[in-house]
Amino acid sequence: MHIEADLDEIHTERLLRLQEKLQKPLAEVVAEAIDALSDVTLPQTETHGTRIRRILEQEGLIGCMEGDGHLSVDYKNHLWGSEW
Repeated sequence: MHIEADLDEIHTERLLRLQEKLQKPLAEVVAEAIDALSDVTLPQTETHGTRIRRILEQEGLIGCMEGDGHLSVDYKNHLWGSEW
């Protein structure tokens, strides 16, 4: 595959120094850099909803109530009895 990239002066110098230090073709140097970065675990960005769910699970609030699974419809019956 052919890839073109415009690097700033600093990164161009770093890449050429790496190539010189490793004594490998530029394509191999870039491939090794990609492989090294692929092995790094990147931090996952936590969404607002994911954060709320994580906190609720940590506090033991998810699954802490028994019911028929229709609380969005009949929650008043579960909270105040069947008068509602």
